[in-house]
Amino acid sequence: MTRLLLFTNDYPYATGDAVFVDKEIRYLAAAFDDVAVFCYARDTSAGVVDMPANVFLADNLFERAPDDSLFAPLRPQMIAALARAAGQEMRAGRLRRHLRLFLMGARVGITGARRRAVRDAISEDPDCVAYAFWGMGGGLALAWLRGVRARVLRLHRYDLYEERSPEGYLPFRRFLLSRADRVLAISDDGADYLRRTYGSAVRPGAIRVSRLGVWGPDVVVRPGSERARTVVSCSAVTEVKRVELIYEAVRAVPGLSPENPIRWIHFGDGDLFGELVARIADPPPGLEVELRGQVPNRDVAAFYERHRVDAFVNLSSSEGVPVSIMEAIAYGIPVVATAVGGTPEIVSHDQRSGELVAVDADASTIGGVLRAVIDAPDGTYDPRAVWRERYDARVTGPAAADLVRGALDDHAHLNSKETP
Repeated sequence: MTRLLLFTNDYPYATGDAVFVDKEIRYLAAAFDDVAVFCYARDTSAGVVDMPANVFLADNLFERAPDDSLFAPLRPQMIAALARAAGQEMRAGRLRRHLRLFLMGARVGITGARRRAVRDAISEDPDCVAYAFWGMGGGLALAWLRGVRARVLRLHRYDLYEERSPEGYLPFRRFLLSRADRVLAISDDGADYLRRTYGSAVRPGAIRVSRLGVWGPDVVVRPGSERARTVVSCSAVTEVKRVELIYEAVRAVPGLSPENPIRWIHFGDGDLFGELVARIADPPPGLEVELRGQVPNRDVAAFYERHRVDAFVNLSSSEGVPVSIMEAIAYGIPVVATAVGGTPEIVSHDQRSGELVAVDADASTIGGVLRAVIDAPDGTYDPRAVWRERYDARVTGPAAADLVRGALDDHAHLNSKETP
């Protein structure tokens, strides 16, 4: 019997990373006899999603349990590991300035790893693989687990690019990476960053690219152009997503007028949503703005299916590879996006998926690029070709499951080589 311990943020609760994990879970379920999910969900009000028959929620590590202990990090079996992690951070010059965050992260990880539900799930199956879908939250437990055959760590953006994190620090990165048999980056840029920044801490050959993917229709027939060109964006309204800059860029599209109108629709809300509402209170003539707020993912897909969208825009200052862009290109929508993180791997003129702009481009420059894209004749871009090749969940899901299951197969292979 083989068991997967899957550490998530929210899944199987229908919020947060459920939309990501959903694209892999059926393939992971097929690769293992059963899958025990350990989430780190703060909000469980949305209820759980449907899961494959052999997948079950084992525990929510965010909720306190009777067996949690303030002294868990001081248990004998953890002291040596804690000293090793601290030593790595000290040699990297990261411990002194970030001691508080290091200790907080260690406590979260060790407490999660020592949770009775986790230990029981491991002890029930000798062929157990731990897969942390994120390198933060419940995923921090991966570094401190005992008794599993193999460990797999997936990294995205906020849990990868340390210097871009709110305090410029992510807890015990080197120790966490050194404990992983395989490290899955969602982009070439992420994999290169890992090799460049933490290469000596990672096991040789452990870093692999495992792209996220999305579902999409088998066939897309784009509606004809309408008098008002439609521009769509979809993201949280936060500082890093720069949604206000999208508004300024749409305002700056050359030729905007009542005779040549543009409709900008944004899906998503966030901390800066109120400021955005105030900012767009008086749009210029010819610009119609619709802030749809937070809507279910299926509603966004339905909009793409029923309406002509002339361009999708993402102007983030930092990204992994935006799932929102994957969803747009699955419906044949060309993209205008900033050249940050892994975005150039999905958007470029050469790939015929859209156009890139510099991260420091001003609204006028971006507006000019937008005008060129929305006025381009049908056939100029072929975004679905990129989706089919790299971001179709029917391709990425099985590939991810193979990489996770492969960590167990590697362990068995090494053991067979060592057996006389």
